[in-house]
Amino acid sequence: MKITDLSQKCPKCGCEDKTIKRDLDTEHHAHAKTGAVICSECGYVFKSKEECEKEE
Repeated sequence: MKITDLSQKCPKCGCEDKTIKRDLDTEHHAHAKTGAVICSECGYVFKSKEECEKEE
């Protein structure tokens, strides 16, 4: 997901706030992979963990 996509409104509730779930590396906690991008209000999934992994 591009940084500009983070400001788009949720198609379900119209909220612009999002929660980005991250999978931390167990050995090096500074490294993480994006797990999912979801709406903070209603839980609509903008990008699933699987879609984020395909982009990397």
